[in-house]
Formats: sequence, C-alpha cells, structure tokens
Amino acid sequence: MATNDERSFNEALARVLRTKHPRWRRDLSAEQHRAVRGGGRPDLIVRDPRGAPVVVESEYAPARTVEQDAVARLGRVLADSGDEIEQCLALRAPDALRHAPQAALDERTARATYEYCLFSRVGGAGGHVRWPGAGWVRGGVDDLAAVIESASISERVVARSLDLLETGIAEAAVRLREATAGRPAVNERIAATLRQEDGEQTSRMAMAIVANALTFQTMLAGVHDVRTLDALRVGGALPKSPVLREWERILKINYWPIFHVAREVLTPVPDGTASRLLARLADVSSALDAHGVTRSHDLYGRTFQRLISDRKFLATFYTLPESAALLAELAAGLIEVDWADPEALTGLRACDFACGTGTLITAAYHALLARHRRAGGDDAAVHRRMMERAVFAADIMPAATHLTTSMLSSAHPTTPFERTQVHLLPYGRQGQGDQGDAADFALGALDLIRKQHGTGLFERTGIEVQHGKAGAAGVDRQEGEWSDTFLLAHRSMDLVIMNPPFTRPTNHEAADVPVPSFAGLGTDDAEQAAMSALLKGIRKEIDAPAGHGNAGLASNFLDLAEAKVKPGGVLALVMPLSLLQGNAWEGSRELLRSRYEETTVISLASAGRDEQKSFSADTGMGEVLVVARRRREGAGEEAADARARGRSPGAHRRRREDAGEEGADAQAAQVTFVSLRKRPASATEAAGLAAAIRDASRRGRSRILLGDDLCGVRVEGTWDDAGGAAIVHAEIVDAVRGLRDGALTLPRTNDTHALPVTRLGALGARGLYHLDINGISGIKGRRSWGQNVTDEAWKTFRGPFDVVPVHSAAPTYPVLWGHDAGRERRLIVEPDSEGVVRERAEGRAADAWGTATRLHFNLDFRLNSQSLAACLTPTSALGGRAWPNFRMTERRHETAAVLWANTTLGLMLFWWQGSVQQAGRACLTVSRLPDLPVLDARTLGDAQHECARDLLARFQSRAFLPANEAYRDETRQALDAAVLVELLGLPASILEPLAVLRTQWCGEPTVHGGKATRPA
Repeated sequence: MATNDERSFNEALARVLRTKHPRWRRDLSAEQHRAVRGGGRPDLIVRDPRGAPVVVESEYAPARTVEQDAVARLGRVLADSGDEIEQCLALRAPDALRHAPQAALDERTARATYEYCLFSRVGGAGGHVRWPGAGWVRGGVDDLAAVIESASISERVVARSLDLLETGIAEAAVRLREATAGRPAVNERIAATLRQEDGEQTSRMAMAIVANALTFQTMLAGVHDVRTLDALRVGGALPKSPVLREWERILKINYWPIFHVAREVLTPVPDGTASRLLARLADVSSALDAHGVTRSHDLYGRTFQRLISDRKFLATFYTLPESAALLAELAAGLIEVDWADPEALTGLRACDFACGTGTLITAAYHALLARHRRAGGDDAAVHRRMMERAVFAADIMPAATHLTTSMLSSAHPTTPFERTQVHLLPYGRQGQGDQGDAADFALGALDLIRKQHGTGLFERTGIEVQHGKAGAAGVDRQEGEWSDTFLLAHRSMDLVIMNPPFTRPTNHEAADVPVPSFAGLGTDDAEQAAMSALLKGIRKEIDAPAGHGNAGLASNFLDLAEAKVKPGGVLALVMPLSLLQGNAWEGSRELLRSRYEETTVISLASAGRDEQKSFSADTGMGEVLVVARRRREGAGEEAADARARGRSPGAHRRRREDAGEEGADAQAAQVTFVSLRKRPASATEAAGLAAAIRDASRRGRSRILLGDDLCGVRVEGTWDDAGGAAIVHAEIVDAVRGLRDGALTLPRTNDTHALPVTRLGALGARGLYHLDINGISGIKGRRSWGQNVTDEAWKTFRGPFDVVPVHSAAPTYPVLWGHDAGRERRLIVEPDSEGVVRERAEGRAADAWGTATRLHFNLDFRLNSQSLAACLTPTSALGGRAWPNFRMTERRHETAAVLWANTTLGLMLFWWQGSVQQAGRACLTVSRLPDLPVLDARTLGDAQHECARDLLARFQSRAFLPANEAYRDETRQALDAAVLVELLGLPASILEPLAVLRTQWCGEPTVHGGKATRPA
C-alpha cells in the first residue's frame, strides 16, 4: 500500500490552505530549505505581509514530538525577511491520511478533522504560552485557517504600538491646551465640531482623530497619488497648509468621515501650533507604520474608549475586541448565504445603529470576509461594494463615524469607494425655536423606529445626514459637502449587531439630571424632557414594544433592531444581564420569545470581579451576548399575532401559564444559555470558543471544552430558565428546574422525590409598594385607595405615612423598612421604623394597615452578606422597600413559608428567580414577588402545620450565616434536615447529595460575588 510521508502531507495541506486566503497563494510555503537562520526547515510558513509570520509544525498522530518541535521554532528568525517567529501551531494529522491514495490526498486533507494547539512566545528566551492550556482543539481546515490568520496579529507589537499612540496623543493634547490657553475660541470650535464640551478629554479626542488621519494617509501613500508625510515636511516641521491640501485631495477619492472630521478639527488651530502638533503626531504615525500594525482593526478602538467623554450619560462603553469577535462569529454562523458567490455576499446587509468605536460592525465585517475567503473568494475584490452597499453604521458622535470608517476601511485601505454607509445622525434640538416641541428634536438612530412607506432599501425621505463630498452622486454643494437621507426600510437587514446605550430615564445617575438617557451632548433640562416625550410618542406607534423606561435605552434599541432585521435575519446584541429576569425587560423577552429562534445567550460566570462579568470595558455591570435568528414569515404566527393585537407582557405570561402543557410547549421558544468561565482573551480564543459552542450544541453536550480546558457550560431551556445564566455547575440548573416543577433531583443519585411547589402568588397577595406607604408626589397612588381626600393632599402625598426610626416601645404603625445584615441573622426580625400619619391621611393609613402581616420577603438580597430570604416580625408590620410584607390567604401558612424560604432549596429558588445584575446579589421587584416558587403550604396537613410551629420555636433564636456560606452553616444545614425530613417526610438519605448541591450553589460566582467566604 502506498504511504504518504509527512512531507507529502505538508505539501497537500499547503495547497489546501492556499485556497483559504487570497494572500496565501503567494505567501504560504511548505518544506522550504534554509528558511530559518541557523538552519531548519519548518513544515509550513505563512507569511502575512500585513502581520507576523506563523509557522505550522505537523506530524501524523500520535505526534509525540510535534509540541517540542513547535516550541523550538519560537524566537527563531526567518532567513529572507528577518521576521521573528512569535507563533507556532502544532498540528496532529489523522493517521488515515498516511494511507490515502495520492490522487485523493488533497481532497481528503481538505475534509479531515485535525487536532492542534498554538504556542506563543512571551517574555525572554524560552518563554511561551500554550493555547489551550491542556489537550487539543479539534477542527477542520477552515478552523485551522482562522487560527493562523488571527495568530498573525502580534499582540506584543500591538501593545507596544498602543503605548506609542497613547503617549503621543496625550502629549499633543497637552501642547494644544497650553498653546491655546489665551484663545478659548479655538477649543470651543473643536468641541463644537465633536459635539462635546470643551475639556482635556475633548482635546485628547481631537488629537486622536488627527493622528488617525495621518496614519490613514500613511496607509494610502503611494496609492492614488497620495504623498507621504515626509514629502510634506519643510525642514523638520510639518506645516498645516500642505497637510490640509493633501487631505482635500484624499477627500476627492472619498474617505469622507475620516478626513472631513480631522480637517474640521485641525482648521481652527493656529498655524504655528498646528505645525508642532502635526510633527509630533506624524512621528507617532510613522512609528506605527514601521511596526506594521496599521491594519489592526482594534488598535484605535482600544485607545478611543479611554478618550470618549460624556461616556456616563451616553453609555458609549467600549466592546472589547475579543468579545466583538465572539459575537460576530456566532452571528455570522447563522447567516445563510453562498459564501463563495461575490454577488450573494455583497447583497447582504449588516448594520450597527450605535457603532461607537466601530468594534462590533468591524468584527462582523471581518467575519463575513473571512467566510468568503474560506470559500475561495477574494475579499479585496468585493471590498468596494461592501463599503458602498453592504455594511451600515450610525452614531450621534462625529468621532464615532470617523473611527468606524477608519476601521472598516483598514481591511483594504488602498481600495477607494464612492461613498460609505457610515452615517452621523442628528441628535438633540434641530429647530431654532425656544419651545420644547418634541417635533424640533432628533433622537439619533431611534428616529428610525418609525414606520416607513415606499419601495426599495433606501427611502426618499428620512433622517437627513451629512454624507459625502462635493460632486458626489451628481450633487454639488457650495461648502463642499452634501446631504443624504438615512432611512433603511423595515425588514431589510440580514444582520443587526449592536452594543446599545444602557442609560435609563429613571433611577437617575445624577440627582441634578432630570433625564439621564438624553443628558449627553450638552442638552438642558427642557431639551431632555422634550426628547423623552418624543421617544414616548415613537413607542406608542409600536404594538407591544420592548422599550421600557425602567429598562433603559437598550430596550428601545431592541425595538429598532426588531424593526429592521428581515425574516431569517440575525440579531446580535450586547445587553445588560437584567434582560434575562428584570421586570421592566418582560416586553423584550416576549419579543425575543415570540419572534426569534435558534437563540443563544452567553454570560460570564465570573469570580465577582467587574472586569470578568462584562463583555465591554469599564461598565462594572453584568452583560450578556444575545444571538438569534428572526423567524421567517408564517413561523410562530400565533405568538406574533398576539403581539400585534397589543396584549401586554403580563397577558402573554398568563396565557402561557393557562394554555396547558401542549400550548405552553408550542410557545416556549428554545434558548441555549452558555455560561463562560471567563471572556475570551484573544481573537484566537474567541474564534475557538465560537466553534466550541457550536460543536457542543451539535453534540448536545453541556460542557464547552477547548482541548481539555473547561471553558463553560451549556444549558438548553426557555426564557423562563434565565436563572441558568452565568453559572458554573450545570447540575444546579437541573436541580432548580426540577424543583420548580415539583421534583427534587440531587447529584450522585437517580432518585427523584416529589415536593409540593407553587407560585407565592397562589398563596396570597403582596403587600404595598413602598411609595404607597411614604411616597411624596404620586397621584397614581390614588387609584388604590378610594378615600375622600382633598386634591391638594393628593397632589402632595402618594403614601399616608412619613417613615421614621422607631422611637416608642409600642409604635402604632410598625414598619420593617431597611436592611441591617447584623440584626437580620434570625428568623424573627424586629421592625426598624414606624409610620407617622400625614395630615388628612388617617383614613388611608388605616387602609394601609389592613395589609400588614408578620411575613416579609427580602427584595434586594445580598447573598454574600445577608442571611434571610424571608423573615417574620414579632407582630404584624408594614413592609418597606427592602422588606415588603406578603399577605397569606391563610395566616397559618406564614410559618411554613418562612422556614422553607430559608432552607438551601428556598434560597436557590429565590436566587434563580431574582435578577443577578451584580454578583452576590439577587433582586426581585414587588411585582415579581408573586412569581417566586415556594413550598405549597396548602398541601400540608394539620400535623405538619403543628410541626412547622415547633420547628419555628426551635430555630427562631438560632443565628444563620450569610446565604453564600450555607455550605458551612450548621444552622442552615439543620434547618434543611428539619424541613425536608421532619416536616415533609423525605428520607434522610437525601442529606448527603444535598450537601453536594449546597456546596456547588455556594460556589457559584453570582452567589459568593468573589468573597473569600466562598468554598475553597
């Protein structure tokens, strides 16, 4: 039988890989003699003219020495170019290829599955890291090509260049402010151009834009007759006038959002100052070009996220490039198109309506181009049409459109295009009047939610935007620019990818800011109010909108995405973790439930550190990645029709509950919840994770592996299983879902035990919302009372009480209002406040007292510092914002309820039901409290109720540790045994596997929040 030696295989692999990237057709070599200085013949060398070389060392399995060979290549220098080898891929080829017929070797090499790992040089001689840390990644040739391509970006060079860029920009900004200290009009004009308030951050942004334009000019030099920076120098200086003239020449090619904004920033700077600034920034640009990283699509993004001002109110939090790569890879994997067909590719439409630094839309663009390359296409040949027709982006910040265009263009910077679909949208006051008429204002991309009429992708009316250059498309404007409209037809996008702003008009981020959602770009109070009214008007035009004020603008951007994505199109979003369970997000979940399929939700099961629970930089809050495909016409008609008829989210939820098993199954959209142990640390890891997630879904596996590294867990469920996000142990999901359905399943056993579980709302009704107790101005509260109170009083008071600290031994109206973890360690908690009746509110006070009970539930449960999910007060009391009371239909059910709620199983159900936006905290709202799964006390007999009273007497004086320490809390464990075995009659054999489950739950990052009190 013929045998293919490893050299034959390497040459076959090289031939196959050359079809996966157009540049590799000339830059990939196999078995090349004397390729490395000092001797040596690497199996494959991939030379990327715009990146670092990558070497591949291969052996047939079991490949016992291939790793050693790969490590030995690191740090060596290529003989012809002098480039250092920083990355080497160790490849195990299937032994079956050794015996493949020679004529079929290429074809079988292209179809084979390989095992590989990547070694990267770090530190000094011999220093390296292996990815994955253990084991081997499995994948085909396309996966190999993706790893090689991402490895060609030298992280070491990127880091060094980033330092150069930041230092140069910071120095230039300081020089600008020093030189213009006596000329405030200069900085004011620059700030107006950038739609910012003048300040140090704005100056840094301005210098970053100029530096970027100079760098892009360097990329274009030698093409289209663009001159180098050195050609413009006069002596050692770089005068402003020749630079501006060169930029004007470039604008005739186009690159409008890049050079127009830079020109407007530079023009007001005095000539002498400008010359010195340009010389400094030109040195930076030259150094970057020398490092060869001007093609790195995330370099400027990493810098800009530190420079953008107004970030708090505009929520322009920067999506990390690695997170963007993961989201884009998963989204592109859902797009159905013939990737080899240039016409099909350029016929796609992808958009980011809040592009910010351009990281997401650029990652999406690169994912599309990569698939075209893998299918044998030449991405350079389609770049112009993609920029003109396929890739859309929008923002309200000039710096954002500048950067986004730069990043998109850098894929093939020397390829010109007539126009780009990156738009700067109007925002804030547009009219000249002094009145706060909403019609005089613009909301940026949110204006695109409105219904449109007409035919084709581009409508003839819409948002007027600055776009283009003099003479473009036959339009000639006196000032060298022209206007166009940006109004994409509804249902026209194949992909909408966004990290929308998270700000909210309620729960103010600053006490002196009326509407934080619209407090950016210098809007005053009246303008904020008018813009808020405009958004409310847009929202009213939508049937069952996702947008909700308490959820924030991200929910409104979901309405925008829903309006634009086509049937069969893909939605890819970075959203707050509260999307999964927050009450204000119910409309968003209903939209996703009824209109979308193949949904994947990715969260981070972090150890509680802020940087490891977000996919963006600097947010300090939990986030998720959501990828879903919009159902095609006719799919899910019943659910879609229900939305169109305007049913409320609550009505949808009740309909699902009342529909019975068959109806519920029909409407329960399947969701794959993926919980990663950490976010990807590199583009290589992001691509590997995307492949691993897809592989786990195909195989139906709960563990997501890269090699032998456990990267996360995967859980199949519905939107009602959102508690399964951000977890480490998949066993907990099985246990809680079973428990919610009345079945106790525990680790290490196949036994299932029935438990009577129901919704808390089935046992009674919640107490008052805290504003109905002490609210100041809330006419809304009048509807819940029915007392004859004067209009003046109603305009002043929503609640009948002033809540003050307890100052008598027997207060008339005791209240359990706030938290004090130290005094909340036992099941009986004394009221901390009392209600003082407001003037002319005696009747309402008496009505309020009619809702008082002993049973209270913890709404804002600090799992890693507080002990109790529920408590009893010694006598009846009103509940406050931290401890609302609950009115059981039968008062005797209170005892069983408080015991159950504080068992480990009760804590787990509370944690599952609550929102875990912040690690170590589970939050419910008063309106969601009735949905909490609890023990069904109605099923208990008289003897069991008597047992519950005895257990309360036994445990009421015993102190509990914080909930996250249940694994070592003897009191909690004793309560578990008492309730489950003594009260409910389960066998004592459950206690050992329950201990395992208890420890697993306490080890969940969303439970312990990173505290040292977690299990070892």
